[in-house]
Amino acid sequence: MSMIISIFDNEFLTCELDDSLPVLRHRWKRSPAGEAFRSNLLKVLEEYKKLKGSYLLLAWLADTTLLGELDEETEQWLVDVWEDLLFAQREVKIHAVILGNSIFADYPMENFKQDAERKFQDFDVHLGVFSNQDEAYHWIREQQLAIPKDK
Repeated sequence: MSMIISIFDNEFLTCELDDSLPVLRHRWKRSPAGEAFRSNLLKVLEEYKKLKGSYLLLAWLADTTLLGELDEETEQWLVDVWEDLLFAQREVKIHAVILGNSIFADYPMENFKQDAERKFQDFDVHLGVFSNQDEAYHWIREQQLAIPKDK
């Protein structure tokens, strides 16, 4: 029996906890300017940190279907700052992204995934990119089952 718990909701994104997996998921509603993009992601990260104590294998799912294009500075921030916050410091082990249909919007996410996999391979980070939530959920569940519980 899965419970979807609303964490926060604003003009740019919806953030929810699905405790059946468990997964903290956020869905972009529209394309924010760089500053709003960064501050919203940092807000999701704060929630992740709070919840991780209660949910050992908490996964992270970002739905970027409606995100739109990011400016260059923001793309750079994803690689220079955000990856480190997520994987080096906060120990996000399982991170999935749902991509939209825009090749331009998808490129930074794909780039982020490849860069993070390269940089954090020693951290046992699992990254996946998917076209819908069902695929992402299936993959997340597999990753959670594969990670030793005592880690």
